[in-house]
Amino acid sequence: MSAYLGIDIGTFESKGVLVDGGGRIVASAARPHKLIVPRSGWAEHRPREDWWGDFCFLANRLIADSGLAPAAIKAVAASAIGPCMLPVDADGAPLMNGVLYGVD
Repeated sequence: MSAYLGIDIGTFESKGVLVDGGGRIVASAARPHKLIVPRSGWAEHRPREDWWGDFCFLANRLIADSGLAPAAIKAVAASAIGPCMLPVDADGAPLMNGVLYGVD
């Protein structure tokens, strides 16, 4: 069976779904994360933990829950909150938390 993986990184949680070729849900999962508010009007996420960590956790959970081999996944779609800003160094490593815009 072919499967397709979708993951959305949201403001307060990340969600994921694994569907088959007919669009039927094979597995779904969610993982909450905290919105960091260092001061009024500011909002941040921890990029390694909240963005990449959630993506890896959900992908592994969905594969495990489905019982499918990773090779069955034919495509991956990802979406995330935006707009946001994440300064990185020359190697792509985060220099600070991700700064979110438009979070009330």
